[in-house]
Amino acid sequence: VGDLDILGPTEKQLILEDWNHTDHATTTDTLVSMFGAQVTRTPDAPAVVDGNRTLTYAEFDARVNRLARHLITQGVGPETIVALRMRRSIDFVVGVYATLTAGAAYLPIDPHHPAERTHFILAVAQPTCMLTTTHDDQDDPPDPVPVLHLDTIDLSPLSGAPVTDADRRAPLRPQNTAYVMFTSGSTGRP
Repeated sequence: VGDLDILGPTEKQLILEDWNHTDHATTTDTLVSMFGAQVTRTPDAPAVVDGNRTLTYAEFDARVNRLARHLITQGVGPETIVALRMRRSIDFVVGVYATLTAGAAYLPIDPHHPAERTHFILAVAQPTCMLTTTHDDQDDPPDPVPVLHLDTIDLSPLSGAPVTDADRRAPLRPQNTAYVMFTSGSTGRP
């Protein structure tokens, strides 16, 4: 029975080739450039809402660019990793987009995870730095991961203008890593 061919040549062509033809043109845009285009289109529209706090696209973009500039001065750039150890908030979203804008991949770490798990993840991922807040920073990370407290960094002297490849450590490309995730699976270890 296994040797019987139940599909005729037309059905085989349709199922195995026509339906499987998934080649298509891709864009050379990055998430950062697409977000910048949205900022230009709707600068005064709400971009991020957290409870009764709202940032417009223009406000959010300026915060992101200031933090991205600071991250770049800390050695962050394409194909590096920034750990984000903070609860879900506007600051977290700013941290994610600033990391991407600087060219790096973000690594989310739950601030409620045990210190041992966090240390293991940081030791394996070897991020350039870790963004957190004073509220979420309860354990010292393993050396040599520098910790940046988002709520204590004075970003006001930095420009909120869009970050360009001239500002980055290397040009931003669509194929750059965007994020790194650790899951436990069946072993219980990340």
